[in-house]
Amino acid sequence: MAMTLRLDEAHDELLEALAAKFGRSKTEVVQLALDDFAARADKSARTRAAFDRVRSRDADLLDRLAR
Repeated sequence: MAMTLRLDEAHDELLEALAAKFGRSKTEVVQLALDDFAARADKSARTRAAFDRVRSRDADLLDRLAR
């Protein structure tokens, strides 16, 4: 599937520079950036879920420690 990506001049220059630096096409750099962004978002969601489980499970202990 194809998509047109519209960037301002500064971001286009940055993308061009990154592509040149890593010897990749601009498309590859965008794909890598999207993969990284998605992985970070997933990790953040899993971290939040784990924190919420611990906070719920150990609410009494956390309350006692806070005193």
